[in-house]
Amino acid sequence: DCNRCFPEFSKEQFWLRRNFIGQHFDYVDHFVSPSHFLKQRYVEWGIPEEKISVIENGQSPEPKLPPRTIAEGETRNRIAFFGQINPFKGIDLLLEALLSMKKKERQSMVIEIHGANFEYQLDDFKTRVKEMADKLIKEGVLRWVGPYEPSQITERMRNVDWVIVPSIWWENSPMVIQEAFMCGRPVIAADIGGMREKITAGVDGLHFEARNHLSLGEVLKKASSMDGESWTRFFNGIRPPVSYSDSARLYQGTFCLEERRLG
Repeated sequence: DCNRCFPEFSKEQFWLRRNFIGQHFDYVDHFVSPSHFLKQRYVEWGIPEEKISVIENGQSPEPKLPPRTIAEGETRNRIAFFGQINPFKGIDLLLEALLSMKKKERQSMVIEIHGANFEYQLDDFKTRVKEMADKLIKEGVLRWVGPYEPSQITERMRNVDWVIVPSIWWENSPMVIQEAFMCGRPVIAADIGGMREKITAGVDGLHFEARNHLSLGEVLKKASSMDGESWTRFFNGIRPPVSYSDSARLYQGTFCLEERRLG
């Protein structure tokens, strides 16, 4: 299967790689995965199911941020991306989605890009993204805010209504989803992998068809046209993510059980 996607590597090379890694995994008593999706990938790869526990990444036990203040008649139209800017994270897909809309439609929303490492990407990707971004910035649709420190994320999420995760690859357990839920912000994300697992569509966020900019565009229009009352149902549907201390206790419990199992 791997060879079909990466024909430059022979089946024999993949076989050797699998066995090389497998030999090292034999020395591990127990594995922890931050998502059921990732666990299942490794079970299908060959690790016994009972050797992998699912424990979510912990977050600071902060209360939800209050909703952003909006005037009567305004909509929840401020949507933000947080994370690394590279071809796998779907920034270009997001910009394509905006440009596929009628001008009046996209000008009813504000998209913010909070991210880093764009300058280290390949020139073709940078050129394409910059051309699209420049047009949207000129229209007032896009704000390219730039990089941030982890300690700044709460303040940056305070002034947005939605967090978007448009990745084109599976993602295992995106930390930004847990951070958004910690802040009380519903999430728009692709319907694959760890993103699909972490978001309950219609409860704490919205899904769109992965790698489909037209599907993303429709979901962006739906989210940005939502009134305060409709958005509040998503806000109320967000459950706080597991805390650092609860995550630590889950680790302790898992390995106490494993010690007893191994004798």
